[in-house]
Amino acid sequence: MKKLLVMVGIALCALVVAQAVQRTYRLIINAKSQSTPAIVVGGKTYVPLDALRAAGVGASLSGSTLTLTLPSASTAQGGANQNAAVEGCLNEWLFNGLWRFRVTSVQPSSDPPGWKATVEVRNGSRADGLALAGTGWGGMRVILNDGNAVEVLSDAVEVRDQPFLQGAGKTLTLAFPSEETAKTPSKLFLLLDPRGLAGTSLRYSVPDPSFRVRLDCRK
Repeated sequence: MKKLLVMVGIALCALVVAQAVQRTYRLIINAKSQSTPAIVVGGKTYVPLDALRAAGVGASLSGSTLTLTLPSASTAQGGANQNAAVEGCLNEWLFNGLWRFRVTSVQPSSDPPGWKATVEVRNGSRADGLALAGTGWGGMRVILNDGNAVEVLSDAVEVRDQPFLQGAGKTLTLAFPSEETAKTPSKLFLLLDPRGLAGTSLRYSVPDPSFRVRLDCRK
């Protein structure tokens, strides 16, 4: 009988919580969708503890006290050895104030061995004749799951030096040659240095205008 009462009590508590929830939000942390949603109760939004941990927040329970430790600035930016950048998923348009960029696929390649990536670049500024080479181009690379980088073939001259009219864009497939084909690409970077705009009236809308595309998620 006591066991039945406990089970009924748990069920009633769950029902009360469910009725109190006024809304839920799909939760995405660092471009990765979380299985547990954020919930709104009493006009306040609550994020699950496991989601905070996924965002790098340290959490520890001691008796009735929950202690949270926020990540340092370097951790929040991806770590001391990782570039800060405008980040997104496959098939997601990213924008840094001048350029729109997205990656639609990264596939294994046999000729040359390595990988091929289909990317789209679009002039999102109000300037005509904008070229990546004149706005701080720093290269394009694929990062493998072991952290090694594979540079794009021939420094992607076909897109690097291409002038784009306002609103114009280009879709192309680029090769990233490598003998490490047993490994898995995890990210694709398009590196841009804002100092490349020195002497012009152009400005990026973010401190680091590089693009980082996570290949483990898709929009």
